[in-house]
Amino acid sequence: MSALADTVTALATPQQLYDLLDPEVMWYSVDVNSNYTCNDKDDAVACIERNVSAGLTGRFDVVGEGNDAVVVRPVLDPPRAGDRCMLLRFRDGLIVEMRDFESARDALGYLQAAA
Repeated sequence: MSALADTVTALATPQQLYDLLDPEVMWYSVDVNSNYTCNDKDDAVACIERNVSAGLTGRFDVVGEGNDAVVVRPVLDPPRAGDRCMLLRFRDGLIVEMRDFESARDALGYLQAAA
């Protein structure tokens, strides 16, 4: 596993994730609907906090890696249906892009195409 993958799998609290977010991070929804896009760290933290406040907890399992990105599968409690995955792209040690996908296959395809 790469250093980026190790960093992501070691996350134990939401605050640790927040500490990795670039101030200008962009978080794109599955369908890239602008109504569900987070345009900076404050938006991303607010979105995550809404889920944490509703009782959602979880961790990330790494399913793929690239030079500057990691594809993860959120393992949530309580579980949610589907095989959603997320791409986390890093620059200078911070997450600058978060992108949701319907499946690991879609996320890995995007990772490969962006390489």
